[in-house]
Amino acid sequence: MKFVEFKKKVKIKFAVDENRYVIAKLEEVPKFSQGIFSIIKDKNEVTAIAREGTDLRSVSEEKFFRLITFNVNLPFDLSGFLSHISSLLSREDIPIFVVSSYSTDHIFVKEEYLDRALGILKENKMLQA
Repeated sequence: MKFVEFKKKVKIKFAVDENRYVIAKLEEVPKFSQGIFSIIKDKNEVTAIAREGTDLRSVSEEKFFRLITFNVNLPFDLSGFLSHISSLLSREDIPIFVVSSYSTDHIFVKEEYLDRALGILKENKMLQA
């Protein structure tokens, strides 16, 4: 299903997490805790996304991000959702870090870009929950 069709059928809502997040490169996989949003391990590195103040023992890290979660179940045959979001924000030079879960997409936006990003999403008929 193409995003244009999906958007006609479903109201897309998003929520902004009140926490600040750090995205860190680690030497080893940490123990999962309440402060950790996600751990990603591939053949080259371990990346953790965690709330500010979580002990990560990072090799390198980027601060401070805010989490925007799209509160809509995204079907596996949907194409173009993230492309649409990233294009909207890219046109305004707003970089994002994307994490997808089983049925939901999340974007992390540096705190300095948050207000602009939210304005763009609202202008494009995405509703804040």
